[in-house]
Amino acid sequence: MAELSGSKVHKIKRLLFLRDVFVISISAFGGPEMHLALFNKRLVEMRKYLSHEDLLELYSLAQMLPGPSSTQTITSMGYRFGGATLAFLTLMIWVMPAFIIMTLCSFIFSSSYFDAQRTMEVFRFIQPLAVAFIIVAGWKMAKKVVKTKLSALLAFFAFGMAALMRHPLEKVFKTPWIFPIVLILGGVISYLVNRKEVVEADSNRPKLKIKWLYLIVFLAIFIGSAVALKITQDKPLSIFQNTYQFGTIVFGGGNVLVPMMYDQFVQLKEYLTADEFLTGIGLNQAVPGPIFTIATYIGGLSLRDGSVTYQILGSVLGTVGIFLPGALMIFFIYPLWDSIKNLKVIRRSLDGIVAASSGLVLAAGYLLFLPVAFRWKEPNNFFYTNLLEENFIQWGEIGLVIALVILLFNLKLPSPIWVISAILAGVLIPV
Repeated sequence: MAELSGSKVHKIKRLLFLRDVFVISISAFGGPEMHLALFNKRLVEMRKYLSHEDLLELYSLAQMLPGPSSTQTITSMGYRFGGATLAFLTLMIWVMPAFIIMTLCSFIFSSSYFDAQRTMEVFRFIQPLAVAFIIVAGWKMAKKVVKTKLSALLAFFAFGMAALMRHPLEKVFKTPWIFPIVLILGGVISYLVNRKEVVEADSNRPKLKIKWLYLIVFLAIFIGSAVALKITQDKPLSIFQNTYQFGTIVFGGGNVLVPMMYDQFVQLKEYLTADEFLTGIGLNQAVPGPIFTIATYIGGLSLRDGSVTYQILGSVLGTVGIFLPGALMIFFIYPLWDSIKNLKVIRRSLDGIVAASSGLVLAAGYLLFLPVAFRWKEPNNFFYTNLLEENFIQWGEIGLVIALVILLFNLKLPSPIWVISAILAGVLIPV
């Protein structure tokens, strides 16, 4: 069974943990999968705050909830080590660098000033680095948690469902619901196989804790903001209500969030132009931290017709709106999960959930590798018929990923050094 290392929680030095969160936040380029790899590298392997199994357990919990998965994963770590107070501080430190940068971008950049092409050139080595990070992290996690034939089969099952099956059945398996579905199936299969296994009762199991206040606040804000907007049609309230709604219903991360926000803020309400929105997407990819801070940029630009304070208010409302639902869900769910995970039915299922999570991490590495390694006619369409007819294999990028994987396995350099090196290479090496 997955080790439940709650006994180590009291040994965590909170200020050191928050410093580590900050270091990750300023080097976390590349999206949620890259973030998970950095969590694994610094918080598991370097600091040993928790085990690979513990990290995958928290990641699985976040994947089954709406909202930004990497943000919820690191917020749940804060809750694990220091309750709601440390969780809130963790969330603030994790989001703050990206919030500051994206707020500044809402003042500085528009389609008239920003050269998106040049920025993408500077950051062109980040994606191969992210792929290498994820491959290494996924391999190390799988080695730790895949210990039986069943766990190996579940890891391969998750990898196949999330990655390989997208080729013949793109419309079915591209849905963001595939992640929670795969995790639940992994838990159910593990339970059915292990249901006759004798599991010792845990005499130290904590009493069931249900933090109803957080659920009440979550629902009150959701309903109250919608009613208030209907009555007032206030623009700042519209920014908050819409981003809060997106943070409540989005599964699958930034790839699902972006089209929703485009439809709402560009096409329906016309707060931004299409070019300004796409500029923000490009900037967001070049900023460390959570992808959901695209809401910071959108909120700021939406209120640019007022004072500086008014525009900053828009950035704040967009940021709070998009991250608050996920945080409240963690504050409500994590104590509940912490109380029930030692129940026999959960313990029999947990190995399957963790094994499936390791497969999903490897699937993320595979899916990010495809646009790096091959040339496609249409982006994010990974059917072999979509490959360019000539020179569709990018041998240089494949070699770069392989070299980075080998280096990451053999060189114990801090993550920020790798990221800074990748950016400097983008600046110095001509295209």
